[in-house]
Amino acid sequence: MISINLLPVREWKKREAVRQQVSVFFLSFVLLIVGLLALGFGIQGKVSAQRKELKRLEARKAQLAYVNKKITLAKRKSKEIEAKFNAIEKLQKGRTRTVKILDEIVTCLPIDRLWLKNLELEGGHLKLSGIALDNHTVALFMRRLDASPSTRKVKLVNTRRQKIKGHDLMQFDLEADLVL
Repeated sequence: MISINLLPVREWKKREAVRQQVSVFFLSFVLLIVGLLALGFGIQGKVSAQRKELKRLEARKAQLAYVNKKITLAKRKSKEIEAKFNAIEKLQKGRTRTVKILDEIVTCLPIDRLWLKNLELEGGHLKLSGIALDNHTVALFMRRLDASPSTRKVKLVNTRRQKIKGHDLMQFDLEADLVL
């Protein structure tokens, strides 16, 4: 049987073109949705992986916080111990320094002619008080102290006569700077 197309060819081609455009539109729309879903799942996978990594790093940080506390405590104890060692070292130096100064003073004393009553050592300054038989003995003691390598700038503060047990003696006060 013979079929006759009663529709004009142009209209038929237009309809076919419209149908093709609609099918291309729906196909591209479906491909766009599939692409967006794939992109969304990919981003969601990355976010999930980053969250897992963040949890792992936070757990590691918690472990290291304990170690960090230990290190901080150890540093603090180390500083305390170092401060104690420095204090001990300073005391050791001061102890030998005092002994050397006392030895130098005893070396300078005129034996059986001068006696010390008071000795004050403050930092780099020395104050001496005592009794001597006469002014010449005090002057001799001052010259010896001035010649000593441990002292400098020996000054006589005052002298005064004093009777002690019937003897006329000289009471004196001296000051000197120490060589540190």
